[in-house]
Amino acid sequence: MRLSPIPVLALTFTLAAPAFAGDDSAKKPNEWRVVCANNTKDGSRMVQGTDLVIEAGEKVKDAVAVEGNVIIRKGAVVEDAVAIRGRVIIEAGAQVKGDAVSLGGEVRVHSGARVDGNAVALGGRLTVDKDDAVAGDKVSLSFEIGGKDVVRSLIEGALDKELRCHIIDDADKDV
Repeated sequence: MRLSPIPVLALTFTLAAPAFAGDDSAKKPNEWRVVCANNTKDGSRMVQGTDLVIEAGEKVKDAVAVEGNVIIRKGAVVEDAVAIRGRVIIEAGAQVKGDAVSLGGEVRVHSGARVDGNAVALGGRLTVDKDDAVAGDKVSLSFEIGGKDVVRSLIEGALDKELRCHIIDDADKDV
């Protein structure tokens, strides 16, 4: 069995992210929101602070959402899907050729969807409607103490909330 580097890379990114955080002491709360999106030449897509939706007929190499969900619609094909502090949702008729990984969220594989690699949820729930929908390993690691998920708390603590690509000021919407 081939082990995928995607979960290790996602965890490494999560642990390294606080090093990129800046000082936010001068910012006023609730006046801005985090939005970041990037498309690469190799067909990968990455978003931060919002959902990444792969529509029917689209083929994407890697789909990554930080603080958002990866939603793969019917007829879409993705090589690997990773959500950090979000969910990976694979709708009926969608396919992930590699791995579906969520750190601090859920991986949801609907009936009629297909994951050719592994489905991994660390600090969240793995829900697979049909057992044969995932060809590789199905891994879910969640540990609760007093109603609080310890794994999710570790992931949230490692990924600073202020990590961002750019700021959209809600006060500027009327301009």
